[in-house]
Amino acid sequence: MAVKFGMPSLGHTMEKGRIIEWLKQEGDPLAKGEPLLVVETDKVTTEVEAPLDGVLLRVLAAADEERPIGATLALLATPGEAVDETEIERLLATETEAPTALRPEPVPPPIDRSRGARSSGERLKISPVARKLAAELGVDPATVTGTGPRGRITKEDILGASSATGSTTPSEADIPLTGIRGRVAERMLQSWNTIPQVTLTMEVDMSATVDFRESMLEEWQERYQQRVSLNHLITWAVAVALTRHPRLNATLVDGIVNLHDKINVGVAVNLDEGLVVPVIRNAAEKDLGQIAEESLRLTERARDNRLQLDDVADATFTITNLGSTGIDLFTPIISPPQVGILGVGTIQPRPLVIGNELAVRSTAHLCLVFDHRALDGVPAGKFLQELRDLFAAPGKYAS
Repeated sequence: MAVKFGMPSLGHTMEKGRIIEWLKQEGDPLAKGEPLLVVETDKVTTEVEAPLDGVLLRVLAAADEERPIGATLALLATPGEAVDETEIERLLATETEAPTALRPEPVPPPIDRSRGARSSGERLKISPVARKLAAELGVDPATVTGTGPRGRITKEDILGASSATGSTTPSEADIPLTGIRGRVAERMLQSWNTIPQVTLTMEVDMSATVDFRESMLEEWQERYQQRVSLNHLITWAVAVALTRHPRLNATLVDGIVNLHDKINVGVAVNLDEGLVVPVIRNAAEKDLGQIAEESLRLTERARDNRLQLDDVADATFTITNLGSTGIDLFTPIISPPQVGILGVGTIQPRPLVIGNELAVRSTAHLCLVFDHRALDGVPAGKFLQELRDLFAAPGKYAS
């Protein structure tokens, strides 16, 4: 008997999803757990696995179509089962009745985010933006070598392949603000128009933190089996500082500032499709090794487009670090309903007055943007002072 396959719930905040691509065609055999289609929500793009062994009988929602949770996307049949049109019409006629759609388990961990050529038995890792651009330029992604993380094909790889083959880049392109990019645009506009945002900046001496990390790298590698980065140390310091300055570990909803007992730190990751912010939950209860492990896992999943909605939900504070781009100072925008975000600039040698002497030290500019409705400048400034003190003596707390 044929069964309905419905739009899965990929996280507790999801309401609907947009189909990016079907990875199987009608009549193709299915193996339970293998990728069946790619779905984009307002926060993530991820593969959805086949819920059973069988056959993809009929696709009912095409690529680029958006459907709410539970809406029937396809009909599936068991292997060797003959399903006539009468049975298919009967199933479709009951679409408005009580939902019987077969769905994957909530938040299934996809085994591989890669997509692409199936004829060779090897699937390509390629971002949705790169895939769309390849189609526009007439570039076969299967012929392109990816330079992104774990061989992922990026937009730049497609453009390079296009130049090498003489393809012409479109002189005009319409990029709809949908999915992740659209949600970022919507939330940033909301933030800019509705939140009285104040920026505080502080140049912080990071020399002790840089030296401490260098001295501890081998020990941490042996202890945690993870390479601890400066970004991990920054995340740790922010979590510690938030325990001491809880007014910034808050959200503002309907005129009420909610102080949270759990510190969930969002760490921004830039993708071709837009900015995503995976969340390290209960960060203040984790040691450096756990923070490093979770950060690396979430970043890898983000770059492979395997994040689930629950990976990016419920942040109580956000860090965005542009240090790798050489940016010294910038003003990030608060992600509502949070009341604060920390921007971190590049760490590099700069002249610094220490006492009455001029010295060269590794410094970084910390830029705290806060919602003035939720707190004032003095408590926000004390949070930055706390971070400054933590970075000045990290060995007292993070050894």
